[in-house]
Amino acid sequence: MMTAHDKATMRARVLQARDALPFACRQAASQRICTQLMQVLADLPSAARHTVAVYAAMRSEVDLDTFILAAFNCGCRVAFPCMQVSGARHAMRMRAVSEQEYRSKTVPFINHPVAALEPTAALDARYPVVAPADIGLIVVPLVAFDARGQRLGYGGGNYDRYLPQISPESEIVGVAFAAQQVDRVPTEPHDHPLPRIISA
Repeated sequence: MMTAHDKATMRARVLQARDALPFACRQAASQRICTQLMQVLADLPSAARHTVAVYAAMRSEVDLDTFILAAFNCGCRVAFPCMQVSGARHAMRMRAVSEQEYRSKTVPFINHPVAALEPTAALDARYPVVAPADIGLIVVPLVAFDARGQRLGYGGGNYDRYLPQISPESEIVGVAFAAQQVDRVPTEPHDHPLPRIISA
């Protein structure tokens, strides 16, 4: 049986390989992934295109900037993960960000994706929380993946807890570089494969 140690070992190995990819290679692969994501968005029913959830790339993750700007250009409401204080455990919420705010590069939870914020009326007014059921497409970062669609994340369980709240009709897409594919991701009973992973 696979253990948390197996996951941690694989996570460290794959992150090292991802970090070692030349910047130009990562940027070229990110562009190819964004092009495929734009096609996914175009293929959605018009109502499902209203709200798209993405993420702000950290370190050597797939850069979604081209897709994010295309989604704004299509009139989508674009939401980003925001970690916030929720009792003893931090909770991930998706918050809508305007194109102007995104381009300003001043959004706190985009600039510091893992920092937990105190929810306030001012934060809610500026970056409204998006209900999971309203999301038509969510793009999920990952550390490693395999041919079965199993995903290895960073170990915090944030997407594991969030994705079950998404509507069954919503499109869930994981993105990664080809170098992040492994023969088999260690899984536990609570792990579920992603329906679709785009890599390049």
